[in-house]
Amino acid sequence: MEIVRKIAVFLMLIGFVSAGLYFADYELRIISFLSDYQPAAGLGIGGLGLVALLVTIAMAKKPAEQPQTAQPQA
Repeated sequence: MEIVRKIAVFLMLIGFVSAGLYFADYELRIISFLSDYQPAAGLGIGGLGLVALLVTIAMAKKPAEQPQTAQPQA
């Protein structure tokens, strides 16, 4: 799961940074092929990374332990 978290953070970083840099008339080379679709493409990539990160965090949580009831002794 750790590799998925790293990929999710990378997607968030690339996506949100590229969306922000769009307004400064600068583009990242790694997603320069999407320059016609900025800033929506950057926000979409960043959002995808955010969702992936939230899913990995939710899957990593352990379920709450069930309270054990005492068995009546016969």
